Amino acid sequence: MTPTDSDVALSDDDRAVLDARIRDARADAEAIAAETGIAADRVEAKLERFEDAGVIDGYTARLDYGALGYDVTALFRVSVADESALDRLRDQPRVVALYAVTGGDDAVAVGKFEDTDALNAVATELLTDDAVRSLTVTVVRDVLREFEPTVPDDGSS
Repeated sequence: MTPTDSDVALSDDDRAVLDARIRDARADAEAIAAETGIAADRVEAKLERFEDAGVIDGYTARLDYGALGYDVTALFRVSVADESALDRLRDQPRVVALYAVTGGDDAVAVGKFEDTDALNAVATELLTDDAVRSLTVTVVRDVLREFEPTVPDDGSS
């Protein structure tokens, strides 16, 4: 990939600061400096540069859905007749991720559910939606990695 004007080239120090911020978004510059060995004022400047450039576009809490009682994760592959179905899927509170995709389907969604009854209710709602052409639902057996941000490598390794 060729860098564009909006791309931010990352040094090893940049990656270390981003990795530390990913592990603990509440860590201040001094804590990140202690972890990385980079001066706190440089850490602060790097974080400000990342925020200004949109590399860091916000901070959010990571939820443990299982601790909240959402023990069922499902993947939905959806083919639609019109975009209104995707709008309804986007507004579905149990959908935690929704992607427009290429291939035979128009979208892939990730949903979190209390139990299979809650999953079945959403699946039935989609199956009876006139704007949905087809739906495939796959129940996740085990979550191996989920929504964990990482700093992309530079491609040289």
